[in-house]
Amino acid sequence: SGDCITENMQRVSLTGKPPNILIYLCSDSRKVQFEEIKSIIMDCVGTNAYTIYQLLEKQVLTVPWVDNALLLIIAASEPISDAVSKQFLAFMSKGGKILGLSASFTFGGVRIKSKNEIMNTIETLIFSKDKKNEIRIDVLASGKSFEVDISEEINPVKALGYFDNPDKDMMIVHL
Repeated sequence: SGDCITENMQRVSLTGKPPNILIYLCSDSRKVQFEEIKSIIMDCVGTNAYTIYQLLEKQVLTVPWVDNALLLIIAASEPISDAVSKQFLAFMSKGGKILGLSASFTFGGVRIKSKNEIMNTIETLIFSKDKKNEIRIDVLASGKSFEVDISEEINPVKALGYFDNPDKDMMIVHL
């Protein structure tokens, strides 16, 4: 079954981790949302290279997924408990990558702020590794953006995507 994240974990990548991608939605009842995200991710990474599973809330602290995945996609706008957050940080400390999609999970001096003035407006999102290679697309804004705590002494945050507005609201960050 596609929900069992412990099956088919024999394949191992060069990093030593099986080529598994997990999608965490907070609520276990979001099968339709899981299938939508899975479909988009499969279009991006290919169907033969990776196996995608849903990481159910009840599995986060009980199933040995931390050593059996390359990428964790968090698509949960609800607050995430401290115990679950610690497990996600443990995953990152072991070389795992996290992609947050409108997720409330943040760390490292980054937090989410609400901006009602951009909610449900069309904004130009700029993806950029450098000024020479910008990609611009128009998107519907959720009214949320990232904010960096400038009191952090060492700030490893790099904005990879931001709105083309006076505030340059950060939408995609790399830590």
